[in-house]
Amino acid sequence: MTVEVAILFPMLIVITLGGVQMAMWFHARDLCQASAQAGVRAARADGAPAGAGTRAAVDYMKRTGAGSVDNPSADESGSTATTVRVHVRGNVPSLVPLPGISFTIDQSASAARERFTTTAGPP
Repeated sequence: MTVEVAILFPMLIVITLGGVQMAMWFHARDLCQASAQAGVRAARADGAPAGAGTRAAVDYMKRTGAGSVDNPSADESGSTATTVRVHVRGNVPSLVPLPGISFTIDQSASAARERFTTTAGPP
C-alpha cells in the first residue's frame, strides 16, 4: 500500500497543479482579449490620438489583471487608415517554475475606425 501511495500521490499533485495552471492560463487569456478590445474601443473613436489604444489596453490590464498577467505589453501594429488593431502580450505566472517553460499569452482585436462620411442625397 505504501508503494502505491508513494507513486500515486505525486501524480495526483502534478495533475492538480496542472489543472490550476491551465485555469490561470485561460483566465489570463480572457484578460488579454478584454484588454485588446478596450484598446480597440479607445483607438477607433473619431479623432482619437495616436497611441490611445495602446494606453487604454495597458491601463485596462493594470486595473483588472494585476497578478494574473506578468509583463503585459500592447501595441497598435497592423492598424491602417480604416481599421484599428491592438495586440496584447503577457506571461502567465507559473505555479511551479520549470526551466525553459513559460506560458505566454498573445491576443489581438480589430475593428473599423469611426469616421464621418457624406453621401449624396436623392436627386
